Amino acid sequence: MACTSIHRSLVLLSLASRSIALFSPGVCSQTFAARYTTIAPDDSSSRSYYHLASPSVLPRRPSALSSLCAIQGGYQNNNFSSVSHSNALPNFSLPSTIIEERHTDVTVALMSVFAACRVTRHVQPTSSNNIETISKQDASPVTVGDFASQALALQILHRHFPFDMFIAEEGSEALQQDYSLLNKVWTAVNHVQEGIFGTKEEILNAIDYGQGVSVVDNNQQSTVNSRKRRVWCLDPIDGTKGFLRGRVEGGQFCIALALLENGEPVISVLGCPNLPLPSTQAASAVPYGIWSEHEVQDSLKQNTMFTPTRGSMFVAIRGNGCYEIPLHQIEIYLLGESTESTSTPVEWKQLRVTPNDGSSKPLTQAKFCLGVERAFSDPKGTVLKIASLILGPDAVTADSNGVQDITNSLRMDGQGKYGLLARGYAEYFLRLPKDGYIDFVWDVAAGALVLKEAGGELTDLHGHPIDFSEIGVGRRSKLPDSVKGILGSCGGLFHQALVDAYKTVEQT
Repeated sequence: MACTSIHRSLVLLSLASRSIALFSPGVCSQTFAARYTTIAPDDSSSRSYYHLASPSVLPRRPSALSSLCAIQGGYQNNNFSSVSHSNALPNFSLPSTIIEERHTDVTVALMSVFAACRVTRHVQPTSSNNIETISKQDASPVTVGDFASQALALQILHRHFPFDMFIAEEGSEALQQDYSLLNKVWTAVNHVQEGIFGTKEEILNAIDYGQGVSVVDNNQQSTVNSRKRRVWCLDPIDGTKGFLRGRVEGGQFCIALALLENGEPVISVLGCPNLPLPSTQAASAVPYGIWSEHEVQDSLKQNTMFTPTRGSMFVAIRGNGCYEIPLHQIEIYLLGESTESTSTPVEWKQLRVTPNDGSSKPLTQAKFCLGVERAFSDPKGTVLKIASLILGPDAVTADSNGVQDITNSLRMDGQGKYGLLARGYAEYFLRLPKDGYIDFVWDVAAGALVLKEAGGELTDLHGHPIDFSEIGVGRRSKLPDSVKGILGSCGGLFHQALVDAYKTVEQT
């Protein structure tokens, strides 16, 4: 047993060495000593919020996945149609169920999230070793991965839809004040997508597209009715603590992107770089998603970033269904395009939740899919009481340390939980944050559409639909104050049981 443990540690060290330079001082070949000065938003002489006194520029070089970098074009506001002025978009052979008017939107959304998946997969620590983080006002951690993910995703979206609004979790203030951290973000994005940024100034601009004001469209942002425009909502890493837990330890996180039109989610993408694919050994591992030694060994032999057993993307289009795509297939397809070789078709698997009439599974056998951080998602222990009401008195057990949990449950970080419900892997999801906390749109919108298009249901604690109509108005990024928590399920009888159980617990 000791030899096995030592061997596993050596393998983990080998995996970690691939990314260690990213978190070491002096990772960039040129020092970045420029100072930033703010340019007034109405300064039409510049396309940038920031001026670099002496920017450090790395040469642009072709990328193996050139389609990511080549996306160009513009959005024309004509009944929300999206007009592409470029032939650079890859042809993923979208399912016939997806209407043609949405093909460009879906493809650009998919490509932006895939780019973010690549950079977060690259920088996620192998295990829960030390990784540099900073803390926001709410004490949540932010990493190189958050900034790199947001920069790449918004750069691609903004290049194609420059007049849309973007709302995302991070701002560039920390990078302005920490040149070492900015260097690491620069190194990360160039490792996975060389040439998409010419300067570090462009990275800062891309991150700040997510503040609800376009760098190139300040005047229009203030005059166009935000309720009528298209609003992209992004969480660059949803489940940062899962990200920090480490890849081999099964740490789960996702990149969550949603497009809102008229205050309703119409497209959503959840990119889950470390999520086990269906019918794989890792999908049944305990804790969920932890790597076996065999999988660790196989990953050392991989020539691609994603493997055939891990890494998934969930794509939902309003009225057109919910689909799952292996990240490995997207990567192989794009590599085939870049080398002009035969590309393996990307498989779009349509998902449906567990039948919600109780015909295939009774309510008492339903599975809960919950967050790992119980102090945040269930600080009062309400979920345990709800589970006992729905599943029966034996639903909750305690471990040797006296910690109680739902026997038939699965715990993981991030909005990938919605994807598992869409697969039919679980039937219930609850998010009950502490009193006074209101969720941001990027915490909910993408997962909500994934679940709905798979046949499930998502509401507030009283069974009312979530209202997204004010998102983007005055740059609002939070859900209505009335939304004190989230209930998600496969719908039907299951959702009614969830709403009723919550009401009973609240009245006792």
